[in-house]
Amino acid sequence: MKNVLFIETRKKFSQKDLDFSLLDKLPGKTISLAATIQYISLVPKVKKYLESKGKKVIIKQGAFHEAHVLGCNSNALDKDADTILLVTDGKFHALNNAVQIQKEIYVFSPGSQEQKAKNLETVSKKDIEEINKRTKAKKAKFLLADVVGILTTTKTGQKFSSKNLEVIKTKIEKKGKKVYIFETNNISTSEFENFPQVQIWINTACYGLAMDDPRIVNLQDIAEFL
Repeated sequence: MKNVLFIETRKKFSQKDLDFSLLDKLPGKTISLAATIQYISLVPKVKKYLESKGKKVIIKQGAFHEAHVLGCNSNALDKDADTILLVTDGKFHALNNAVQIQKEIYVFSPGSQEQKAKNLETVSKKDIEEINKRTKAKKAKFLLADVVGILTTTKTGQKFSSKNLEVIKTKIEKKGKKVYIFETNNISTSEFENFPQVQIWINTACYGLAMDDPRIVNLQDIAEFL
């Protein structure tokens, strides 16, 4: 296997892109501020702006850097803050993070014309409740399933150890279920059609994989049953 080099990249902005006035709409006195890696260089500027408006800004250690979030890592977010603000591109990461902490998240995408048209986006309580309902249905499907597939990836940073996979497999088998492990680099849901006997797929890779697919449940969501 060839060595792979991962290089962090930061999105570049011109001064005209950095219109922070939308942030004036944020409620509350304390703001938990975080960003995905492409936007993390903006955190100090956003912090300075919010503080100029009288807000107290909370910065916490995240996945690899201060204020750094991943879809599967919400450590940088402070649930006790009045408001949570994520600087990122769109709502993908924010949806995952909001479900993990069960709290609304405001999404700010500076430089995006689409974002300016929508104003400041929000992952609302209603959004979280809808996802919770879908997850509850998937949990029930897992409990009723006779045949289960475990999805794992070879991607660095997402790979689940073989030892832990075997532990999970054994725990599920003790519940009277037939379990298969599927390992690949890129998980393609189109391949599910080749395994019609699998009634529910358990995801150990990117958390967002299960967000919009009723056939996939995240391992974290069924941990209570194992």
